[in-house]
Amino acid sequence: MDLNFNSELKSKFSRLISTIKDYGSLCVAFSAGVDSTLLAFIVSNILEGAPHIVTVNSEFLSRYELEESKNLAQELGFEHKIIDISVMDNPDIIQNDTLRCKYCKFTVMMNIIEFAKSNGIDNILDGSNIDDLSDYRPGFEAASALGIKSPFIEAGISKEDIRELAKFLNLPNWDKPASACLASRIPYNSVITKDILEKVEKAEDFIRDLGYRGFRVRHYDKIARIELNADDIESFIKNHRVKVDLELRRLGYTSVCVDLKGYRLSGLNK
Repeated sequence: MDLNFNSELKSKFSRLISTIKDYGSLCVAFSAGVDSTLLAFIVSNILEGAPHIVTVNSEFLSRYELEESKNLAQELGFEHKIIDISVMDNPDIIQNDTLRCKYCKFTVMMNIIEFAKSNGIDNILDGSNIDDLSDYRPGFEAASALGIKSPFIEAGISKEDIRELAKFLNLPNWDKPASACLASRIPYNSVITKDILEKVEKAEDFIRDLGYRGFRVRHYDKIARIELNADDIESFIKNHRVKVDLELRRLGYTSVCVDLKGYRLSGLNK
């Protein structure tokens, strides 16, 4: 593949290909984000046969993200497997302390591990990149402890590198904003319930249908705090303030506010 990139990115990409080829049989944990999409695309195009691309569906995954994973996998020709699980039965997860993501990731990855073993697969890959090493990522720690491979990290590839590669390969979601599970909208040490998850999901579906991307609805009991891209705040307030306020109050919030700092990646971690 002739890559029209600087020498550094070419070197990283070559290292990535070499790393993946050395793994043997594998499957990819697929969220439909740009990271796992690029990884799944590369794996599907450099290995003989069709690798398994696996999405784990739980109460923390929005229906929008689930359908997006199905549609994207079909568009790109992946052999896509969906594993349905429940995470709400685990008290360590729903108590929602600062290690929630670790407990959840362990549960998710153990289900993929069981799938891999039953299909004779040697390795499981995820889309973690070197930028994840600088944030609070207890889920990454859990995955590493279980032996999940992160080839982007091994090759020294960043989020910016991933987007550049995905754009070059014409992946349809190369510029997709970062996403996270529904539980990430709920502050640590606030117990997670299905009702809260459904309320947040419906609120975000409503705002997404207005045409916005890369936003969050943070849940604080009866208060909804909306984080938008900074460039979207003015138009959002001008054009949609009333209808969003009415809809979120209908869902049960008594106060709806817009965070003037805008959306911040890993906002609750800060």
